[in-house]
Formats: sequence, C-alpha cells, structure tokens
Amino acid sequence: MLLVLLVGVSGFFLVYWATSETDRVATARQLYLLDQAQEETLRVIPYEQESTTVWDDAVRAALGWDSSWLDANLGSWMHDYFGFDELYVLDPRDVPVLAFLSRTGLQAHVSPEFGDVLYPLVNKLRARLRAGEGPNAAKLQTPGETALKLVGGHPAIVSVKPIVSDTGKIRQIPGNEFLHVAVRYIDGPEYLAELERKYLFDHLRFSTVQDAVGNERVYPMVTNDNQTIGYYIWQPYRPGSTVMAYISPMLVLVFGGLVVGVFVFMSLMHRRETSQDAVEARMHYMVMHDALTGLPNRVHFNQRVDLELSRLAPGGAGIALLFLDINGFKQVNDSFGHPLGDKLLYEFGQRLLSLSRERDAAGRLGGDEFTLMLTGIRQREDIERFCRRLIELARMPFNIEGHQIFVGLSVGYAFAPEHGQDRNELMRKADVALYHAKMNGRNDFTGFNLEMDVLLRNRRRVESDLREAMVSFDQFKVHYQPVYDVKQNSLIGFEALLRWQHPARGWVSPEFFIPVAEEAGLIRDLGQFVLRKSCEAALQWPGHTVSVNVSIIELQDADYAKNLSAMLALTGLSPDRLELEVTETAVVTTGACEDNLQAIRMMGVRVALDDFGTGFSSLGRLTQIDVDRIKIDKTFIHGFDQSDCDKAMVRAIVELAQATSLLTTAEGVENIRQVEFLREIGCDAIQGFYFSEAIPSDQVLALIAAEPDRAVLLGDRNH
Repeated sequence: MLLVLLVGVSGFFLVYWATSETDRVATARQLYLLDQAQEETLRVIPYEQESTTVWDDAVRAALGWDSSWLDANLGSWMHDYFGFDELYVLDPRDVPVLAFLSRTGLQAHVSPEFGDVLYPLVNKLRARLRAGEGPNAAKLQTPGETALKLVGGHPAIVSVKPIVSDTGKIRQIPGNEFLHVAVRYIDGPEYLAELERKYLFDHLRFSTVQDAVGNERVYPMVTNDNQTIGYYIWQPYRPGSTVMAYISPMLVLVFGGLVVGVFVFMSLMHRRETSQDAVEARMHYMVMHDALTGLPNRVHFNQRVDLELSRLAPGGAGIALLFLDINGFKQVNDSFGHPLGDKLLYEFGQRLLSLSRERDAAGRLGGDEFTLMLTGIRQREDIERFCRRLIELARMPFNIEGHQIFVGLSVGYAFAPEHGQDRNELMRKADVALYHAKMNGRNDFTGFNLEMDVLLRNRRRVESDLREAMVSFDQFKVHYQPVYDVKQNSLIGFEALLRWQHPARGWVSPEFFIPVAEEAGLIRDLGQFVLRKSCEAALQWPGHTVSVNVSIIELQDADYAKNLSAMLALTGLSPDRLELEVTETAVVTTGACEDNLQAIRMMGVRVALDDFGTGFSSLGRLTQIDVDRIKIDKTFIHGFDQSDCDKAMVRAIVELAQATSLLTTAEGVENIRQVEFLREIGCDAIQGFYFSEAIPSDQVLALIAAEPDRAVLLGDRNH
C-alpha cells in the first residue's frame, strides 16, 4: 500500500510538474511569437515600400510635384493595398509633397508631434545616403530607417525610404532624394485580429498601462531608445492546466490506475506533439504547394479561385486571373544551369508574394508558368495598372550567386464576371490572352477579348497548312535581295528570303508563318530547305555571296554544324561564299549555339549579326561579339528623315565596327539621301528597295548581267 501511495503521489507530482512545464513552454513560445511578429512587420514594411519607391515614374512625379500621381501610387493606393495608416513624401528640404492620413485623408503638413519622431530618422537616412551606404538587408534595394515609435498616441512602426530610379537613368544627388514615409499602427483592431488569427492568441489587446488581471500575460513594447510605450496583454494558452483540471478527479477516484493513466497520457501527448500533427501538417502542405517555390500548386490555386468565385455578388467587385510566363528563362537555364534557374523561379515567386494581398493567391503551374488571382477588382484599369507594375518588377535584375540575371514577363488575364464565372473557362481565356501577349513581342500584357479565339484558330489553321505544305515544299519559294558594295557601286551578293504562296490565301507573310514554324518545331526543316536552295542557286552566280537567316532553334541542334558541312559538300558551294545571319541571342547563348558558331567560322563560313540595335544590343558589346559582320536594322535607316539621333547612332555603330574590324551592312535603304549618308560614314554594304526588292532565282542572272550598266548609271548620278 505504501508503495502504491508512493507511486501515486510521485505520479501526481510528475503529472503536475509536466502540465506546469507545458504551460510555461506554451507561454514562452507565445512571447517568442510576439517578438517574431514585431520583427516581421519591421522587415516587411520597407520591402513593401520598395514596390513603388524604386521606380522611375515615382521619381519623375516627385520631381514634378505631381501630388495627384503621388497620392494615387504612394499614398492612398498603398493605404488601400498594404494597410498603411499614414504616408508622406518629403522633398530634399524635408518639406511634405504628400501627407496622407487614414483618419483624415490628405493633409498639407507634418504635425509637430510627429515631426519630433520623424525628422531624426530622416536626418539619419540622408546622412547614410550621402555616405553611400547600402540597404539594411539582402533582399532590399535601397537603404532605409525603421523604428518603433509612439505616433499620435498609437504604437507604430515608422519606415523612411528614398524614392530612386529603378533603371538608373535619372540622376539623383545622394542625400537629396525625395523620401517616402510609411506609418503602420500596431494597436489597431485589424492588426491585433491578424496576430490572433496567425499566432492563435486569445483575447489579445493593447494597453498603455500594465493592467493585466488574473492569468493574463504581458508583453512590453519597447522602442529603439529603450522606452516602454505600451503593452500587449492576452490570455495565454495553458494546455497543461486544461489537462490537469480534466484528469484530477480521475486521479483521486481511480488511484489504482494512476501509473497506467500517467503512462497513457504521456504517450498520447508525446505521440500527438511529435508525430501525428507534424506529419499531417507536412503532408497537407506538400500536397497543396509547389515543392520548389512554396507557392500554391494547381490544385490549391484552383480551390482558392473556386472559393472567391462562389463569393462573387451581383454588382460587387470581381476577380482577375493572370497567367504569367517568364521571358528568357530557357536561356538562363542554358547559360547558367538548372540549379540557378530554380533559384530564379523561387525569387520570382517571392516577388509575386510581395505584391499579393491576403485574399489574393499566387501559384506555380510548372516550368516558368505562374498564376495570380487578384480579388476586389472593379474595373480593367485596376488590372492593367497592376500588370504594368508586375512587368516592371520582373524586369528588375535578379542577383543570384554573383550573377545579375535579366528576364522579362508576359501576362495574359481574364476578368470575372465579365468573362464568365466558370474557373476552367476563365483559365482558358487567360491562357489565350497570354499567348497573344507573347506573340505581340513579349514583355507586355493582354486582356482576353473574343477576337483572340478567332486569331488562335487562324494560327492553328496556319500551322496545319504549314505542315501540309512541308510534305512536298512545292508552295515555298526562295527569293533573293541583292546586296551592294557602297564604295565600289558593285553587286557583291544576295540575301535569301523564304516566301510561301498558299494555294487559297496567296502570299503569306514570313513575319506571320516563321514564328508559327518556330513554335511548332518546323523551323529546322524549313531552314534546311532554304539553305539547300540557296547553295544550289549561288553556284549559278560565281563571284557573289549568299546570306541565309538561321534561327536560334536551329543552332541549338548539336548536329547543325555537321549538317551544314554536309550540305556544302553535297552542293559544292565554297564556304567563303556563304554567310549565316543570326540574332544576338544566338551569339551570346552558351552550349550548343556557341559550339556550332565556332565550328561554322572554323570551316570558313562567315557569320553576320542580324537586326543590330533592336534587342538587347549595345555598342559596348561589339567588342565582345565574335562575328564577321553586323547588319544595321532598317528602323534606324528609316529614321534618317525624321531625326538626327538615328544618324548619330548609325555613325557610332559604323565607327566602332571599323575599329573592331567588323564589316557593316545597312538594311532597308529606300532613297539616294540614305545611300549618300551611308557612303559618307564608311558603311561597307547596303540593301533595300532603292536597288531592288527580293526577286525569284530565275531573275538573278539577268540582274547580274545588267550590273555593269547599272553601276555606270549610278556612278554618273552620284557625280
């Protein structure tokens, strides 16, 4: 009996100690969570500010004192979107350009009480800016000052950030930037409710005095200068006490089963806390989220969309579904490898989350395709403004493992209820809109309209007709546009251009069917057809070269150089009479493209950089690009008659090309003034409608035969 009593008493005190320790750990954990919540708010607010403060448009609006624009984007919009309570924009003299308060709306000044809090932070930040200091954290782009202060009787987080250029094109004197100030009260009902929901606090409240009663716990709110400005007070979660109250009667009545009861209790507690809950939570998370980015996967995203669609009310706000595609992601994978590409996807997902509100949803469908649901949308202008900001955010460089990665973004969207309220139909329409955004040149956004379905069906019809035409290739013709030496007034070669004469539609523009061929995987066979026809035709024009355009998709084939060598051997054309025209993307892409271009030049075939100046090309890159010739895009030539800027650009290209021993060819020449200017600056070759449009192969010999008379006539005209 004594042994049973000893065991019983020991067991009782063991249970009492365990439950008390559980209460202590639970309370300590909630105190830790409050620390983390405050640190998270301090960390997130500057990051949210940078969504609009690192922006050329914001700098221009501030410099122009455009208070309406500043209020729409840095004032009331940020209040509505991020929940800031007070927002200010200060000029370089710290005079307010904008002062927005959630309680009173727009104001004209900074109150003296708030000025005592704000200006020490402002002065400190300007000193840091003048000293050239960097951002406070790795994910931030600009320095800033953030502090916990008492503002208007409210504990608040005050954050000051500079308004700077995202492109670097707007020059700003360090320390004299316009500043953006964001104030977030952390004692408001919404903020406290969010803490209760997120961290499971019970009856959380804020008080300026320590008036806790009973079992309530207190968390002091301490400013940066160690002043206590208030207290969070809540009823702590006490799982041990709850359990103890439940089992105490049982311990008294069933004393004999004490040991077994304690063992079962401890086993159940241990099992529940260490395995079941953790495993279930982990499994549920894995099922509903993308493993790479942590964003909701297709299943989870669809559930969120269905929930919001079920909440739509007639005449109320709608939702927008956005389909996003990262432009240039494949080149990143090819150039830097898949591990870095995965990190790029993760960072892009974090940027999406930075623009999302609580009821919005961002998801990844797979590859480089993401989705975004925006709630509370009332008009298309809201979506389009968000899309523009989204594209600008994506174009900001990603700094990953010491590499500065640049990508673009294409966005297609559908709007409910305007485009329907069925999720599958909305997602299909957003996908169709995305396709058209990519076809329009990428780095753009497009909303769905009924014409898109018609255009998509036409594109599928073109692809079908293209496949049928490539069975025999009888509908395809290769035309040749002559290229002339500027200095000698002589014909030196031809550029091969593919033409398609459809039996029902007539001539189909290559600007329409070539992108379809690339997307459908037909460009390799078309390219081989043009290459063979061009080599065979060039054998009839001794002393003249032939240029053939090559797609980057063809150059990504590891066997392209070997197939080219076989084609030259088959046709008997000398390699020095063939020139391949490639885009800059192909020239700078590593892997198979780089290997093929090296092999092509080693066999004696020349390489020309086509459409120079229309993409990411820059004059500085001419010294790094391994080609024989650059072709100046016709848009610069056509601009001669409207602007001297295009003339200056072409002159600079030609001079730098000469300095790096590169030949130059100007495309799209249409009048004698253009010819004379290009001759004056030393351009090597020209082509365009001024001389001849592209002609069938059976007319080439006649053009060559008439060349002496044309050269004499042109020489007389120039004198």
